Amino acid sequence: MVRGVFVVRRDPKSTPKIKLELNVLNINASTKTTNTQDAVGAMPPVGSRIGLIAGSGNLPLVFARAVLEQSNANGKSGQYQLFIAAHEDEASKDLEQYGEDLKWVKLGQFKKIIRYMLQKKVDWIAFAGGITKTKIWKIRPDSLALSIAFSLGSLHDDQLLRAVAGKLEEHGFTIGSVTDFVPELLIPNGALSLGAPDTQQWKDICFGWKAAKELGRLDIGQGVVVKGGVVVSVEAMEGTDAMINRTGPLIKGSNTGWANKGSAVLVKTAKPQQDNRLDLPTIGPRTIENLHKAGIGVLAVEANATMILEPEATVHLADKYNIILIGCLEKDIQQVEKI
Repeated sequence: MVRGVFVVRRDPKSTPKIKLELNVLNINASTKTTNTQDAVGAMPPVGSRIGLIAGSGNLPLVFARAVLEQSNANGKSGQYQLFIAAHEDEASKDLEQYGEDLKWVKLGQFKKIIRYMLQKKVDWIAFAGGITKTKIWKIRPDSLALSIAFSLGSLHDDQLLRAVAGKLEEHGFTIGSVTDFVPELLIPNGALSLGAPDTQQWKDICFGWKAAKELGRLDIGQGVVVKGGVVVSVEAMEGTDAMINRTGPLIKGSNTGWANKGSAVLVKTAKPQQDNRLDLPTIGPRTIENLHKAGIGVLAVEANATMILEPEATVHLADKYNIILIGCLEKDIQQVEKI
């Protein structure tokens, strides 16, 4: 399999405009590639038995396909074996087409997952996909899930995932990242869209970055919408898509008022304490469609720490709707703030 990072092919006629707008802020927005040494962890040794704990969305399917492709790379076959523990009412039934075996589990059945992975003699495990957070009130956790929850004293995402990963490691499993198999999904630093932020939008990105990082530190969410220096909405347990959808009515008509005629900005970052093997921020075509419907014109995400599903389709939609899509690093934010 040819490995690398996703690179956007831009219209050469548009590139000078992109550079000009960002050079005002001394930031070169030309397309950059990610340093794969930083972005990619250690792939499991050939012959490993791979475990996938699957939730909702397309990411589990993307990972399963990548494992299958890598398993048959270089003219060889069966270099990896994949075993899937898929959450009922969350994971796609299409996963049944992949792997040596698949077992459906209910939310909170941690002991069942561990037993399954032990029975299949799995070496290496990745988490992929989301879980509908509002379902935490309705699940019937097993004794292991209860002991984890009581030991933590809360059900915060980051703490819970790290605790589950820790229990798996206690049983001898290596916990890896989806991006070990698909590093090309990590968003590089720089503008992916044909457009780039103007001065006001950069101010909102910087403000939103700080707010998103604080939300992450508190383990509340990963995203915040800002317009004209005002926080419009923050992501909590409802998730990014739901936050975007409820933002639309809040900013409707705001471009006609005296205060601010610019675009609203969504900033999405990894949490400061983020374990990059678990629950990295993820965007895709649906994110762009929702931004368009809500009237949000800029999406700034943390480079090298955010995944993009269906990259070409996502960038195509961003350009179609004139939505700015850019990957940022902490140093970019600090640089802009000095100006």
